[in-house]
Parts: sequence; structure tokens; C-alpha cells
Amino acid sequence: MLSVSRASDSIGVASASVIRLQLQSIADEAVNQAKLDSKYRVALWVEGEGPRSLAENAFVEALQKRSYTSVLSTGTTLEQTLHVFLLSTDIKMRPVDAKYSERNISIGLEVRTIFGSEREVRLLGTFHREVRDTAQVFPSLQLSVLPTNDDESVMRRLLTPFIVLSGAILIVLLLFTVRS
Repeated sequence: MLSVSRASDSIGVASASVIRLQLQSIADEAVNQAKLDSKYRVALWVEGEGPRSLAENAFVEALQKRSYTSVLSTGTTLEQTLHVFLLSTDIKMRPVDAKYSERNISIGLEVRTIFGSEREVRLLGTFHREVRDTAQVFPSLQLSVLPTNDDESVMRRLLTPFIVLSGAILIVLLLFTVRS
């Protein structure tokens, strides 16, 4: 899902609010697909790198909207578990002019259900959301937002592992040379 908005639509909207909306959209879709039984409580298990509390709140809200009783969990302990794994959260900003920056916010996560004492697992899918908008640059952010050079970042991504690996090989060779 990609949405594009004008600057006037997002002035003053923090990135966390946009991520929360993306997570709520994913939570609604995932809970609709989950086919949970309302007779049993739902254990919500969220893990991974990213905004865990925002994801937990979004899924708790989606479950409550559908009259499910949810319990936060760190494993599969109940009759039915909704397991959410945060894959990625990415926020990129690119200056448009002195007053505005283009903001690209994306999030990805996987959701699966685990049912019964046999722990039957059903993958609901990998969900991605991306929002691109224009946001007002506040004075505190103007110094931290630098124009990105895509060619430079590609070179860094390719060159950095090569340098690290070469350094490690050199250290091992020197240690064996000194030892003999």
C-alpha cells in the first residue's frame, strides 16, 4: 500500500503517528484473516526489532474491536496465539527545500497464528506498508537531515564489508606469521 499526500496533510504529524496508522492497518487486516475463536482468550506475542509497544497497542485495539480478550505473552501459552514478528521499520527523509522534506516511512512484519495443544501454526502473511509524504522541517531537524547521495550509499554498502573482511584476513595472516 502506497499513499502520497501533500505537505499540508502532514505538517506536525510525527513519524510515530504515521507508523501507528500503518500498524493499525496491518493489525486490522491480520486479525480479519486470523479466524480466531471468541470463546478463548488470545495471547498476543510481539517480537523483533522495531516499535514493539506501538505494534502491541495496534493489535490489542484490533482484537478489542472484534470483542476478543487479549493477553500479552512472550510465548505460546494459551489455546490460540497471535504471533507478530517485526521485520523492519524504515524512515528516510530527503530535503525538498529549506522548509519541507519528503518523508518515506515503511514497515514490514510477519503474522502467524498458533492453535490448540498441538500448536498448529498458520502463517497469515508478510505485511508491508509504505507512506510517502512531505513534512515541514523543524529547526531542530534541519541540521540532522542531510541530502543523500544514492551512489555514495551503494558504494559504502558494498565497500564496507569488503574492508572489514580484508582487515580480518590480514589480522589472521599476521598472527600466523608472528607465531611461526
